[in-house]
Amino acid sequence: MQETYSLRIATEGDAALIAEHRGLMFLDMGLVSVEEARALTAAAEPWIFDLLKSGEYKGWFLEEQGVVVTGGGLLLREVGPVAGCLRVGSAAHIVNVYTLLSHRKRGLARRILGEMLQWCAENRIDQVTLTSSEAGRGLYASLGFEPQMDSMRLVRGQ
Repeated sequence: MQETYSLRIATEGDAALIAEHRGLMFLDMGLVSVEEARALTAAAEPWIFDLLKSGEYKGWFLEEQGVVVTGGGLLLREVGPVAGCLRVGSAAHIVNVYTLLSHRKRGLARRILGEMLQWCAENRIDQVTLTSSEAGRGLYASLGFEPQMDSMRLVRGQ
């Protein structure tokens, strides 16, 4: 039986879910304890709400039967020229990419990332960065990201 997933854009009402994914992401990486993940989630929710409201955060979800199973987002900011991209404009930092354990290894994170990168291309966002866990490096590299000191970056256009 083939599973079907539907895509939707995050709204301000999703701030708690995005914050929960953020806490779980750090917990899964072993960077926080359960208690610290809860505290991180609580601290992140109002911040994410404000970013969603201002348009500085753009998020995507994949749902199965109305349940969000994968999510990811972009922190948007204005940047000046840098080496490799001379245009003044917007940049995006990929954050909060998270897939429920029961839905991993199905290409869902790749699909969310594809949507995010397509949106960046359509909106002339040339500089896309992220900070990767060890587990995510292969996926990001396969999408064209290259190591940049202790982060990775995909640059489109000049």
